[in-house]
Amino acid sequence: MKIGEALRKERIKLGLTQDQMCAGILSRPFYARIESGKNRINAESLFKILLEHQVDLVEFCDLIQDDYTSEERKVEKQFKMNLAVSAKDTEALDKYCQQIMNSSNNEVLKLRALITSAYFKGETDKIDVEIRTKIKAEFDGGNNWLERPDLLRLLANTMPMWPQDELDFLIGRLLDFAKKSELSELTTERYLRLLENYLVVCYDRKVHKKTTHFDHIDDAMEYIIDATESFHLMIYRIEVFYMKALFLDQMDKAKEIRHDLGVLGYKNFIASWPE
Repeated sequence: MKIGEALRKERIKLGLTQDQMCAGILSRPFYARIESGKNRINAESLFKILLEHQVDLVEFCDLIQDDYTSEERKVEKQFKMNLAVSAKDTEALDKYCQQIMNSSNNEVLKLRALITSAYFKGETDKIDVEIRTKIKAEFDGGNNWLERPDLLRLLANTMPMWPQDELDFLIGRLLDFAKKSELSELTTERYLRLLENYLVVCYDRKVHKKTTHFDHIDDAMEYIIDATESFHLMIYRIEVFYMKALFLDQMDKAKEIRHDLGVLGYKNFIASWPE
């Protein structure tokens, strides 16, 4: 909601005329044009009006936040949601999912929140056909999803609902693109997160035990190891060694890696790793 719309909403709630709302601060004609979106209001006049009529500033900011918040800030709630996922905190996960569904105009972000919540509650089978169709439509050839951060995040969060053959096709495209392209460190890390989600989904589905299935498990592991020379990306390499131990049924080795990371203070961070 724009500032003018929010002022009008608050004025009507207070039962005031435009003259009463801006008295002693702005002329009524000028104020009327603010409400209609034709004029801008400076910060000093805005705060004078809000404070004069004891409008709750937090509630007012809530009204306008979607129209004046950057995309990076809009995903802040999703970041909090990611922390809840890592810690397997289903209560916090539900809370942040609901906040996103209620306050965001970003349809891709809403889809991510919905699928993530459903996955951790074991309810992906309840996602209706319309939502599945809407998600798949985002990955057609025209959307250039390989270079769009919002769609890379969407794929990472919705993997559990994709049939394995379709998921393998998308991951194959991503790996081909990654190997041929000069990626920034930020984009590389997005790819690493996505590929590690792929490994987890494959493990959960026991894909590695279906010898006739064409998958990209080894290719994904190889890419992650090659791309994690930087120290701050090392956790992705460690997770690959952990996942490799699981795929090979080397459970003692996997437990040792988990234990060592727990001792180092990463217990909550790795809580969502499969066992």
